[in-house]
Amino acid sequence: MNKKNIKKIDIIIILCIICILLYSIILIYSTNINNKNNNIIYKKFFHIIISLIIMFYIIKFNKKYYINNAYIIYIICNLLLIYVYLYGYITNGAKRWINIKIIKFQPSEIAKISVPILITKILNKNNYSINNIKIIVLIIIITLIPSILIYLQPDLGTSILILLYGIIGLYLGGINKKIILISIILILLSIPFIWKFLLYKYQKNRIITLFNKNNNILNNGYQINQSKIAIGSGGLYGKGIFLGTQSKFNFIPENKTDFIFTLIAEEHGFIGILFTLLIYIILIIRVLIICINNNDIFNKLLISNLIINFCIHIIINIGMVIGLLPIVGIPLPLISYGGTSLIITISMFAIIMSLKKNT
Repeated sequence: MNKKNIKKIDIIIILCIICILLYSIILIYSTNINNKNNNIIYKKFFHIIISLIIMFYIIKFNKKYYINNAYIIYIICNLLLIYVYLYGYITNGAKRWINIKIIKFQPSEIAKISVPILITKILNKNNYSINNIKIIVLIIIITLIPSILIYLQPDLGTSILILLYGIIGLYLGGINKKIILISIILILLSIPFIWKFLLYKYQKNRIITLFNKNNNILNNGYQINQSKIAIGSGGLYGKGIFLGTQSKFNFIPENKTDFIFTLIAEEHGFIGILFTLLIYIILIIRVLIICINNNDIFNKLLISNLIINFCIHIIINIGMVIGLLPIVGIPLPLISYGGTSLIITISMFAIIMSLKKNT
């Protein structure tokens, strides 16, 4: 790595990421403490090493690289999504992974990078003018293709996120506010159709449970009720490291992945939650400073899109865990167990650093 690329490395971002990763190792170990098989910890270390290697590789890229390869990355992503739909590895009834032995790879995560990059490229090519209806339609199509393929897995949560990425791209590109208003009205009018024809039964049950917390506590409402018990029992300081009963004894399904926030609250209490949010906030503020100091519009748009997406992940995950949003299977960034999610999230920050203005 030459001096120019070394200058792109942001110490604050790196320190925040390392801090969160170390904390995540402690949390993952705690969920596995009653299991004598430590493979999950070894896999976590493997995921971290791979992620950091990819991060330092991506940092050397620049704006030109993303513009030249935007369509290639997008096409590869969709081809992988099609492969998953046809031949994917099935877990818990969902076909979302490609099993390559050393790691189960989830192609839908790539869309979280490929869609924002391609949208930013299109805006850049059209001088950031989004008043042309053809450009709007093109961006909508680009967003819909991976979103539909992901929905078919089925993975409603990620599918909705990809749609949000497209909307964010249009908003940042300066789309007419009247179009946004009309789009919102059309979405609201389509809710009955979506409910009747597009949602699976278990997805409907999750939404019903959101508005009726006591809905079948032993079935549909079980996970969210156990989550609340864990969060509430943590109090101010928590039960102590490795002493969380709800997570340790598997009362909470997916306590290593989507519901790992409950472990933070139970074992480390409100203090642990504040610590986690503080690291996130520092990380987000640092990226915003990088964005503000960057004079290139392409860089500003792409960085803004990526960091907004990061924030949305945090909000949705914590929102669903505390019962304010329906359960949609969105991991807590950098903390939840999962190799593909970790690699893509760290790659996002690598892209941000690669676009950093050298001073």
